[in-house]
Amino acid sequence: MPRKKDLPPGVRERDGRYTYRYSVPVIVNGKKTRKQKETISYPTAKEAYSAGILIEADRLNGKLVDEKTISLGGWIEVWKDEYDIEREPRPGTMRTRMIALRSLMRHFGEHEKLKDITSYEYQKYLNQLKKQGRKQGTIRQYHSTAKLLFSDAVRKEIINSNPAEDAVLPAFKITLKEIESGLTEVPKFLEKEQLKNLLQLIRFRGKPQEYAIFFTLAYTGLRIGELMALKVSDINFEERSISITKSVTAHKSVKVFHLGPPKNMSSIRKVSIGDSVIKVLKGQLAWREAKIKNGELQYDGDFLFWSTRYPGYPACVSTIDDRFKILLEQADLSTELTPHSLRHTHVSLLAEAGEQLAVIQERLGHKNDEMTKRVYLHVTEGQRKLIPDRFEQVMNS
Repeated sequence: MPRKKDLPPGVRERDGRYTYRYSVPVIVNGKKTRKQKETISYPTAKEAYSAGILIEADRLNGKLVDEKTISLGGWIEVWKDEYDIEREPRPGTMRTRMIALRSLMRHFGEHEKLKDITSYEYQKYLNQLKKQGRKQGTIRQYHSTAKLLFSDAVRKEIINSNPAEDAVLPAFKITLKEIESGLTEVPKFLEKEQLKNLLQLIRFRGKPQEYAIFFTLAYTGLRIGELMALKVSDINFEERSISITKSVTAHKSVKVFHLGPPKNMSSIRKVSIGDSVIKVLKGQLAWREAKIKNGELQYDGDFLFWSTRYPGYPACVSTIDDRFKILLEQADLSTELTPHSLRHTHVSLLAEAGEQLAVIQERLGHKNDEMTKRVYLHVTEGQRKLIPDRFEQVMNS
């Protein structure tokens, strides 16, 4: 039997058998600490050390937790780091996930043991969200995140079953009053004349770049994050197209931004542009060149639209949102509209022009979007009303 001082690191001997001692992260009274644990005993020091090597590998991979005592808050702390590595979510996605998980912790308490959350208790949580007046989309989003959190815990053998697996989302049936009054939720968008008047106002009263930004959004249907991520090299005047391959998200400051892939694979696309957009974009390029010649460039990232405060860095989305509200107010339009409403406006005008839904969806970069369908169906309602007349015309001809 080896002497104590010759034992491998972490191995302890007791009554002729050997264990490996290690620690796991736990949450005690809301604070992170560590708890000492030991493996089962082995007949040799080598076997105990081999078990320890596997444990240390799990530690390096962030998978070492105390499955018996880990709390909901403790698992969320471990999970969000692993989720970031394993899935590489967009920053906006991660923020949305954390909003959902904070709701989960408020209901159960961050110190509730993960293994003690039952399917029944989780169903009560979903039902409570509806009682609190949460919208159907919000509850669906919270449930999606919770289900993912628990399923990862099952996959990594932290708990035996997923309490969210068979949960039922609370029903949100449309009422008779809503049906009769036509109060189906349609995204807000601008009518053609409203858009023309707004763009005319922005052209003469807006700040530099604003006309080019809002005009391009309205005439292409791009998402605001996609537009801000555009680089000069993404514009092809010969092909008359814009390549959409990325989206930008700022973290507290435009100087700290994340440039990543668009929302989904179908969002990677080429958007065709006409003479009006080409003219506006060439004007934007001329404006940039003048700024560069004046020595105002602070960051050479090839971005098409710049931050007004830090030239060269991508334009700030929140600043554009704020300016849009001001411009809407000046144009006597609803300030509930957002730059994203220009995307819905693009859909409505294409639908009015008789473009097919599938073509519009491809242009916007999504295969199946409920909001786009609602705008499309709303705009084409007049055409659907003419179907009986066209049918009778065919029969009587």
